[in-house]
Amino acid sequence: MRACLTTMATLLTGDPSTDPFSLPWQRLTYGHTAALRARLIERLAPATVNKHLAALRGVLAEARRLGLMSADAAAAASDLKPVKGAGLPRGRMLAIGEQAALMRACADGTAMGARDAALLAVLLGCGLRRAEAVALNVGDIAEGSVQVHLGKGRKARRVPMPAGTRMAVAAWLALRPDTAPDAPLFTSLDRRPHQRGGRISDQAVLHIILRRAARVGVNGLSPHDFRRTYISQLLDTDTDLATVKHLAGHASVETTARYDRRGEQARQRAAEKLHVPYFPAEVIVA
Repeated sequence: MRACLTTMATLLTGDPSTDPFSLPWQRLTYGHTAALRARLIERLAPATVNKHLAALRGVLAEARRLGLMSADAAAAASDLKPVKGAGLPRGRMLAIGEQAALMRACADGTAMGARDAALLAVLLGCGLRRAEAVALNVGDIAEGSVQVHLGKGRKARRVPMPAGTRMAVAAWLALRPDTAPDAPLFTSLDRRPHQRGGRISDQAVLHIILRRAARVGVNGLSPHDFRRTYISQLLDTDTDLATVKHLAGHASVETTARYDRRGEQARQRAAEKLHVPYFPAEVIVA
């Protein structure tokens, strides 16, 4: 949201250095916000424009609550229609062969390999966001599941681990010197003593994925593709959308549905499950 507000502040002032926290949002009128919406449409995809407009409405609503603008002025400035249309979905689903190749790349007999295997297994088998994965503590692994305390929107959830993920995590924990419940699950193995043993960062997850992917020739991969893969594979097993939504920690099934990257083959398999009665006519021989 801050990035959205920064973009809009720049468009409103023409100054890229504008701080969105110092902009007098309460002075915006419908003329300003309508023009801003038009500028956003010229530059961004429909879904991204709607995200910016949601940020704008939120700021205007807060300005009204704080008494910085009247209810009528806030309502008028916020009266912006969502932008229709959708671009191509971002990201992709990892093929089974790619998943296996990444996990084999970690099976090098080192502690770093064990850690990376456990991390990738949690991303693939539990669909966690990378921020959720790095926030895990040892005590969050219990009874074959992962406890996510504060996911997106500060929603907690418990996610069962498949067998492969359980084995990968157990192998990593067996090598850990610190197994206290409040110790970070994924720790740094940096050669520098002052950094070794600390919790890895979100950015470290990206570097780990890219490093392992480069070794096996898997290209065009992002940390969020593991989450897309998790959701797509659950849907491919005919898990109902409501259950997938809860496992993924989404607020709505519409959000979950947007993660589906199974493609045409999944749609064809679904079509083949339908039964259409057909009775061919008898062949008449002249």
